[in-house]
Amino acid sequence: MKKRTLLTITLLWMLGILFPLAALGRSWDVFGQVFDRVFSPGWMHVLMHALLYAVLGFLLARLVSPAGWKGGLFACSLCLLAGILHESIQMLALGFFPGLGAELFDLGVDLAGGTAGVLAARRLKRRSV
Repeated sequence: MKKRTLLTITLLWMLGILFPLAALGRSWDVFGQVFDRVFSPGWMHVLMHALLYAVLGFLLARLVSPAGWKGGLFACSLCLLAGILHESIQMLALGFFPGLGAELFDLGVDLAGGTAGVLAARRLKRRSV
């Protein structure tokens, strides 16, 4: 895949992560009801964070081509930065700061998912060589 295409996909994926869907649900009742029904179980919330950031980690790893631990660490750092931005935008969009416990947990899940994606990209790259 061309770098330009991969960059476009990665940026679109990141924008999708950063868009505050929960805030959209507050202004659009039908969407809010569906969103709450799907994502209110704790396990679903964790699963979605892990999957979103695993894909982001995979895309970033392919984009920065991690050769060695420095490239992988850089891709994981970008995932963590995206997670911090996500949580910050979410708190601003919802208009309240519920406390750091839930946000730190989400960041841990984001980093774990991102790391899994980076490792998957590295493993796939080793197999194709």
